[in-house]
Amino acid sequence: MEFMKENHIRRMEAETDKDAVDFYRKIGFHVTTLGEKYPGIERYKCILIRD
Repeated sequence: MEFMKENHIRRMEAETDKDAVDFYRKIGFHVTTLGEKYPGIERYKCILIRD
C-alpha cells in the first residue's frame, strides 16, 4: 500500500458486502463480519494496519 506509506496513514478501514470480501483479504485486510445489518444482507468490516 504505497499510498498509505507516502501519506503516513497507518490504519485504513472499509465496510463492504460479501462480493468484495475476497478482494480486501487478498490485499492484506483483516475481515470480520458485522452480521446482518440490513434484512438479508451481511456486511463486513475490513481493517488494514501498517507500521
